[in-house]
Amino acid sequence: MKLDPLFCDNMIFAENKPIRVFGVGDNDVKVSFNGNTKTVKSKDGKWLAELPAQKAGGPYELEISSGDFNKVIKNVYVGQVYLIAGQSNAEFRLCESDEPETGYTSDELLRNYFVCRPWIPEDVFKPGDGWRLAEKDAVGQWSAIGYLAGRALRRETGKAIGTISCYQGASVIESWMPAEETVKFGLKENELMIDHTYPEYAAWNKGGIIYDKMLSKLFPFSLSGVIWYQGESDTTEAEGAVYDKELCRLMQIMRQGFADPELYFAIIQIADFDGRKEYDPQGWISIQNAQEKAVKADPHSSLVISRDVCESTGIHPTKKTELSERAAKVFL
Repeated sequence: MKLDPLFCDNMIFAENKPIRVFGVGDNDVKVSFNGNTKTVKSKDGKWLAELPAQKAGGPYELEISSGDFNKVIKNVYVGQVYLIAGQSNAEFRLCESDEPETGYTSDELLRNYFVCRPWIPEDVFKPGDGWRLAEKDAVGQWSAIGYLAGRALRRETGKAIGTISCYQGASVIESWMPAEETVKFGLKENELMIDHTYPEYAAWNKGGIIYDKMLSKLFPFSLSGVIWYQGESDTTEAEGAVYDKELCRLMQIMRQGFADPELYFAIIQIADFDGRKEYDPQGWISIQNAQEKAVKADPHSSLVISRDVCESTGIHPTKKTELSERAAKVFL
């Protein structure tokens, strides 16, 4: 019997959402958490135990047993958990932002879990690091959006806040969806931005790669919400004409995977970029418009405007603090 790596010391469950614990194995599995116990049978070598939703609180212990296997996971809290997903502006590190180091603080109730990127074996953080407690000497390597939004949510709610880092720079939206979904949008290879076929990005930029290797590995863990920051690698005019449909479909796919039909999304609109003329000027604008259109079509999402708080001189704006706080406000 083997637990999914998500389930380890210091983890956080989302309040008011089903407590789902899962892994692989062939025996019956017993899961106990905060006065609730569930025994389940494995199916096709996998198992999933769902316990009732809980109010915010902790610390608690989570116990899992199966045959000779017994594991007690300690220092577990119930609070809020947010998926930070997208490409390089989601990945952009706090130390690269203009947030002063005086703003880096240690907080044992702000925690981050990093999803494995199999094509980057020497990544800064790995799933084996577990849920990392915020330490002022280490958070500079966290996602700026993740840390700063998490800090704002901690300040406003007083609850334990967990972020799950699941991102990849230069990733196209098609790689975040199952491969069979990507053909439905009718784009031809000559209509795609170069990031789709650039050799350096080939490890993750084929239809379904990130979905298979990263995103779906988290299903069906319960989340409080998703912060999505992506689009810079899909900026041709042809892509912009369908990106709203792709984004709406991706939100549906995530809701199905996380077993939460009302899972809420904060969609960060890509910032203005003076260098967009290098690619397709109208394409960049069309992605911004498509993100706005997708949010209007989806009742469980909000648009986070970036153009008035982020500089436009680079594709990676360093001004992330106010933008992150705007993303946090979506969930407040």
